[in-house]
Amino acid sequence: MPSPGLTRRRVTQKGVAPEVRTRVVTKLVEAIDEAERLAKGSGRRSRSGGGGISPKERWYLVMGYLAQVLDGVLKNFDLESVKEKMDQMETVLDELQRTASTAG
Repeated sequence: MPSPGLTRRRVTQKGVAPEVRTRVVTKLVEAIDEAERLAKGSGRRSRSGGGGISPKERWYLVMGYLAQVLDGVLKNFDLESVKEKMDQMETVLDELQRTASTAG
């Protein structure tokens, strides 16, 4: 059971243009690459008041969060395409059942 305040929300945007999704994916991949570059160039020691986490670890955390967002965007895309195919199949099935009942 998820803790209060930590529930995950999945938002599926129907009718979002493929170009928009492609731009979002591209920007997320670029942001992940940039976070990795910054992590590799950051120090391993935290400065005073840094909460005990080094800058390198912080950048890798950011990179992980971005990867989770990217994963969600890609899963939503897959789910939408499966739902669209299911709708198409139901339409074809309805048409076949209708023609079979009139022919029989």
